[in-house]
Amino acid sequence: MKHGIHLTKTEIAVLALALLFAVGMLLYRGGRTGDGAWQVTTQKNAGQEETITAVNVNTATVEELIGVEGIGPTLAERIVEYREEHGPFQSVEELDNVKGIGPSLIENIRFLVCVEDEQ
Repeated sequence: MKHGIHLTKTEIAVLALALLFAVGMLLYRGGRTGDGAWQVTTQKNAGQEETITAVNVNTATVEELIGVEGIGPTLAERIVEYREEHGPFQSVEELDNVKGIGPSLIENIRFLVCVEDEQ
């Protein structure tokens, strides 16, 4: 009789996601800059760092939103129109209410956008 750990496909998938999350946390560091804006620093090759400052979707222009990877001119215009019609976004997840933005895009841009006012 063989002894060992037997995992279901679901358990294996959960462990794989947890591992990916852990590796991601080692590569990304988030925080605020001195002026209160959110930023993410990523570790690249051999200690090189790249700093990305999050774009505030409540104050950004169409042009600034286009600068976010994954947001093109049409989505940028829809974000601004939604904001003008409904008021400021309360959370990044609220972007899901904008036509053309879904959960997968929100996950891809989560560290690239914010909703808080700069302090």
